[in-house]
Amino acid sequence: MIYSYKGSLKQMNYIEINEGLNMDSIVINATIDTPKVICSDDGTLSIFGRSLIENPIDFYKPILDWVKHINVENIEIIIRLEYMNTSSSMQIYNLLEQAKKNQWKKSVMVKWFYDVNDEDGIELGKEFESMLEMPFQFYNFLDL
Repeated sequence: MIYSYKGSLKQMNYIEINEGLNMDSIVINATIDTPKVICSDDGTLSIFGRSLIENPIDFYKPILDWVKHINVENIEIIIRLEYMNTSSSMQIYNLLEQAKKNQWKKSVMVKWFYDVNDEDGIELGKEFESMLEMPFQFYNFLDL
């Protein structure tokens, strides 16, 4: 499924969730203020770009639903955000927390990319790792 977000809940189509079933892939294309999001049916979730969303709850809802209900053994989450505002960071935390609570998964791995000149970016990732007690791998943006 491909979604485009234009700033309001009514303008974004949401996925239907059936607990325990393999979820469809989701692609949300990036805008100037929203990240590109790819949720693959193999359990890989990638978030790239910038997250400067006024109401990130609406934007992240289908992603939270996907990570909560994806029926796979291993979930891999790749966060490569150049910048995120505070309300977006709260939704990223919620997303990671839902991955940890997913009843079908055996493991969750987070790959957290950061700008070497942005101390806040690495600190936020390390704080999330500590709070959630989940394994994170840290990479600077130059690593691929």
